[in-house]
This record gives sequence, structure tokens and C-alpha cells, in this order.
Amino acid sequence: MKKRFLLLFSLLSILFFGQTSILSAQCDIRIDMQDSYGDGWNGASIKVYHGADLLGTATMSGSSGSVTISAPDMADISLVWTAGSYPEECGFTVTNGIGIEVYVCEFTEAPNAGEFFIFTNLCSSVGLDINLIDLVIPGKVAAGENEIVGIVRSERDTPITSFDVVYSINGIDSEVATFDNLNLGFNETYEFVHPQLANIEVGVRDIVLSVENINGQGEDDVTTNNTLSVQVLCVNEIFVKNVVYEEGTGTWCGWCPRGLVGLNTMAHNYTDGTWIGIGVHNGDPMKVTEYDQGIGTFISGYPSGVMNRENVFDPGLSSLEPAYMTAKQDIPLEKIAITAKTWDEGTGELTVEATSNFAMDLTGTSYNVAMVIVESGVTGTTSQWNQRNYYSGGGNGNLIDWDGTNWANLPDPVPAADMVYNHVGRALVGGWNGFPGTIPADVTYGTSYVYEFTHTLDASYNPADVDLVVMLIDATTGIIANAYEFPLEADVLMPEFSSDEVDGEAPFLVNFIDETQGGTVAAWSWDFNNDGVEDSNVQNPSYTYETGGDYSVALTVTNETGNSFKLVKTSYIHTDFVGLGNVIENKFKCYPNPAKDVINVQSVDNLKSIRIFNVSGQTIYSDYIISSKSQSIDISSCEKGVFFMELTTEADTKVVKFVVN
Repeated sequence: MKKRFLLLFSLLSILFFGQTSILSAQCDIRIDMQDSYGDGWNGASIKVYHGADLLGTATMSGSSGSVTISAPDMADISLVWTAGSYPEECGFTVTNGIGIEVYVCEFTEAPNAGEFFIFTNLCSSVGLDINLIDLVIPGKVAAGENEIVGIVRSERDTPITSFDVVYSINGIDSEVATFDNLNLGFNETYEFVHPQLANIEVGVRDIVLSVENINGQGEDDVTTNNTLSVQVLCVNEIFVKNVVYEEGTGTWCGWCPRGLVGLNTMAHNYTDGTWIGIGVHNGDPMKVTEYDQGIGTFISGYPSGVMNRENVFDPGLSSLEPAYMTAKQDIPLEKIAITAKTWDEGTGELTVEATSNFAMDLTGTSYNVAMVIVESGVTGTTSQWNQRNYYSGGGNGNLIDWDGTNWANLPDPVPAADMVYNHVGRALVGGWNGFPGTIPADVTYGTSYVYEFTHTLDASYNPADVDLVVMLIDATTGIIANAYEFPLEADVLMPEFSSDEVDGEAPFLVNFIDETQGGTVAAWSWDFNNDGVEDSNVQNPSYTYETGGDYSVALTVTNETGNSFKLVKTSYIHTDFVGLGNVIENKFKCYPNPAKDVINVQSVDNLKSIRIFNVSGQTIYSDYIISSKSQSIDISSCEKGVFFMELTTEADTKVVKFVVN
């Protein structure tokens, strides 16, 4: 959970709170609350304490509301969370006595039960105070150089004109960076990037960020809010999180059209593979007994579903979409993909090769693999295929699918002849828990662990509507660590490439040759320095490396059904840099890179001059009268391509490469 500035929630609904003591020099704390489903906090509450004194309690019914609780000036206030049912639907903002948001809880981010936050309440803004409100870095990062980003806020009337920043990794300090020429007024925020990139190694790392020497005068009025610390897990590679939502449903359930609409709309809106929705049927002809029993251990009513077999959410879009958006931000340690398959349409015999990889070496693990056969376009003829519909007639509001179908305009029940069921879980291959013992307890980064599923597809299924979902399940917790969905009839591509050269002196022209096998390629995406930015989308491109170094090259190929397959060759290209000297690593920072309209420069020392020139050596920008440590440069008139920036201080003259796109 992190503190950050957001718009205040709307103020409505019924609130319950109690005052237990009257203190002098009071100022109001406001708690603005929301419920994503609209049925209230279901027993959850926030208690506000000053020491042992309970100042008030905030809870609500309905969709939103606000409570004001009086508290003494400059008192340490603690917030205590009491969990209720469906805590993932609760959101709130806490605002102190001078109108500054000190805590934000977004949907799906409810705190743990008990005391979860302490802050100093304020009635007056007189004085000087800078608050380091955020250290922006993911909980998992890739090994190598990472940006350290912070956000500060001025919490007094005296403007913030400058401050120093230093960070440490496992107790080793960075260089001190100064940010000056500022004018931060009361409640204004400023985001900064430390110019020295943090070289983070694989493993658990403690990062501490501090702001110091405020306005060049040393300490400010409140020193307790000038430091933040986080613990990050550094991994070799960042994997994508694919989110699995398994929804309990049934044709007999009149509220279950809400789930049909939820799964249909999510599948329509999110097509990059990170959303995987499966309807698990109960009490109707599509029921798979073991699948139904597995879902039943999580849900208590219909419709309802479980995300990654960890958290339960209603399938209505107001709950489902924010839960998915939060879940896919996770950076997993594991990934699984389908890397080969064979299928005999005549016999229905199916063989699927699933490959699991891990982002770092792990010991003492326990993983199972499973596969689900999912079919869309499922129809039937008997009355058991009729879909009950409590939304019929509009008495329970409109329920509109992505294609415009309004269930309020449909009968109850909807006849089988008019019903098509999508995303239906048809078979579990490996059972609910998956196949055990397929992955060793100790896994190694860079090693692929392969398992081969075999299954005979039911002859009644339409192959064109069948998807295969492979899952990597944490056998200790039962949580789906990661998953992958793939159409039965799609090509499994095996990306491969070569080049005419791999070693040379910059500028170094390299011609790449696509050698992908396995089927028809619909699209190519090349990343010649593996920085996450596409450099070319042609099949056999050429690229010039302008600076020296070792470069990893990534090729992503996409088949005709939109599935992508990626190959990275680490340190594939080696270039020696001639003529410009070494590119700066620590004392200067240029961002963003690649840039579009503006590029920002930060320096540890005062800049004396900046000159930008292209690959031909032509100067396109110069400034020789600078006396600050930061500068923003308008590059909107620059053509796309590679440029170099010569940065001069009293101590150094360095050249930095950047890209305009």
C-alpha cells in the first residue's frame, strides 16, 4: 500500500462513528469511503486512535460516504482496520487536519487487520516540512540498473526550493543528488529521479531513500517523514502475470447472467493473454464434477468466482475489472507456456508440451502443472440448457453485454435455442490440483522444465472454439502462480534468428535473419538491445549499433490467432565504441530514453553547457550559459533516430546517447 495523491471520493451514504474524548486544539480528520459493489463495507471498519483513546470509528453502507473525526493538533494518530466480508470491495482515503491526503486504500488493497498506519495530525501549515511520500519501485525488479524514483510533498507554507537525495542498497550509499531551482508551495508534489542508477543484484535487497538538507538549511520541522524504506526482490528476468478467473455458474441460476456478461466483456476488452476467464458449471449439463467441487471450496453462492485460486470476487464488471487490473500488476517468479502440440482431428488424441521457467534460482519449491480444456459456442436443446434470468423485465436494472445485448430485454428463462455459452470449462487434465512431482524442488534460472499432457478430446466439441489453458500451481498454497491460454488449432511458433555479424566496432551495421519455425508468422517484433522498446517490425531487419557494449537481442513472433512467442539471445552482439569516449553511468541522468517531445537532464554537479548532435556530428542544440543541475530540453523538432548529448560540468565532460521516437 502506498500513499499518493488522488481525487477525493464523493461524499454520500450512512456513516457510523463515535466520539470518546474532547481535547483542546482540535482539528478534523476526514475519511472518505467507497464500496466497489455498492452494498457497504459488510462489517469492515476503521478505528481512529490517539494513544489508547478511541477518537472514532468509520464504516458505511451503500456505495460511498464520509466521516469526520476530531483529533488533537500534532498528535500521533493510529488507524486500525477491522476486516469484514469482501474486503477487496473497500476503498478509502484519509485526510489530515490541513487537507492533505495521508493514506489511500484502493479497491483490492485492504490492509491487514489491526493497526496499519500511524501519522502526525496537523492543524496549522506554518513552518517548513518536506514529506517523502513515495519511493516508486516495484516489489520485484530485474537485475541490473534500475531507476530510483521518489515523490515529495511540501506540507508547510514555506516553499521548498531545494533538497538533497541519497539512497542505499543493503547499507551501501549512493552519491548525493541535489534538486534545486524549485518552488514547491503548500501541498504541492514533485517527482524526482536520482541521477545515479541503482545497480541491483539478484536476491532480497533493502533500499532506503532519504531527503536531506532542505532549502540548503539542514533539517526541516519534521524529520520523521524524510525517509522511506522498501524491500525488493531482484530477479534475473521479469515475467508477465496472466490472471485466471474461475467463475461458479449454472443455467438454473437467475443471477448468473451477470457472470456470463462479465466473462464475455473481459475477454472482449483484454486480448493480450493476461486475462483468462473460465466458467465452471454447477447443476447443469456442462458440469465437470471435480471442477465444480474445487470451486465450491472457495465460493458460497452463485454467481461468484476465484481469481488465481486466491481471492473471491463477484463476476460483475465493477468488481471483476479492478480486481484483474490489480492482479496482473504482480511480477511472478514463474511462467508456463505451450511450446509444442499435436492433435489428431480424427481420433481426438491431443498431446501438449508445456514448458515452465523461473526468474531466479529457487530451493524447496513445490509446483504442479494442470491443463483445462475450455470451449466457447456451447449449445444444447433440452430444458436444462435454458438460462434463468432475474434481470428480465428490468426490475433488477440493465445488464448489458459488450455487444449491446441487454438481458433486461430477454425472457426468463432464455430458451436453450437462443443460448450460447462461452468460456466453459469442459475438462480438467491433471485434476484440480494438477500433476505433482513434475518440477524439481530446486529450480534454476535459465533451465526449462517440460511436461507433456495427453488427452482425448470429446468428439462433440468444436475444435475451432476450443482453447487450452495450462497452469502452474503452487502445491503448497494451491494458488495458480501463472498460466497460459492457447487456441487448439493455432500454430505454435518457435522463434529463431541469426545475423551476418556479431562482433564489430561502432557504428556497427548488423543484418538479422528470421529463422522462425512451426507455422505462419503474422507479425515480427525486434528489440535490438532488449530494453522493452520495439526497434523494428520487419521480418529481416538491419540495425546500426552506435555505441559500444554487449547487447541482448529479442525477437517476438505472433501467430495468426494473436499468440506471441519470444526468444532472447543474451549478450548476442558485441561492439567496441570508437571516437566519443565512454558514456556516463553515474553522474548524469537523461530521461525519458527513448524520448519524444522533451528530454530531461539531471547532474550531480552544476552544468556549464549542453550540446546535442546527431550521428553525423552535426550540432542541433547548444546551451553554454547554464548554472543549474537540471534542464528540460524541447526535442519535438528532432527527427526519429539516435542522438548524442555532450554534458559539461566543472569536473567532467561526458557524452550520453539517447533515442528520439
